[in-house]
Amino acid sequence: MGTVRKRNANAPAAEESGAILRLIGQRLRALRQERGLSLAQVAAAAGLTRGFLSQLELGDTAASVSSLVKIASALGVHMTSLFERPPSPLVRHAELKPSMLGGVGLVDYLLTPAGERRAQMIETHLEPGGHADTELFARNGELVICHVVSGTLALEFDGERCTLGAGDTITFDPKVPHNWSNPSKRYRTKVFWVDVPAEY
Repeated sequence: MGTVRKRNANAPAAEESGAILRLIGQRLRALRQERGLSLAQVAAAAGLTRGFLSQLELGDTAASVSSLVKIASALGVHMTSLFERPPSPLVRHAELKPSMLGGVGLVDYLLTPAGERRAQMIETHLEPGGHADTELFARNGELVICHVVSGTLALEFDGERCTLGAGDTITFDPKVPHNWSNPSKRYRTKVFWVDVPAEY
């Protein structure tokens, strides 16, 4: 007969506990680095050893409530902030919430994390006749990449007008006065925008 292995009932709890320790460690490291502090500086301010703080940041050990209070005080934050999950780099399309960043007859979806400032990607759904503005406008930024997924998009740049169809992409400087709209009277348009750096 084969050997029957007993299932470790504590395994899920241990995995969850380990995940929590890693989360706290990541938050501690992020908060410390945001403030430009070294491990030794935070440890000294909290009355703890550098080695203990290092293990805590690595998720290799747990800390008492009193130790966490001291560390939070040394970092200048409330203890509850140590348990906040950092923004995830993953954005699930099924979890997107619609918003409107400006314009008429359109809905926007931010496809990059809200805290990402280096660049951002926006998915825009334009109703027939939907448009960004009634006149040309300019905004801050270094670069805009516009890709039409479906439908058509009319772009205007200071008197020049071009129409993009599905699969077309254009790159431009957002500081140049421009405007865009869905010229169709029947069909919706879907567009992906990439802003460098993030504008919203």
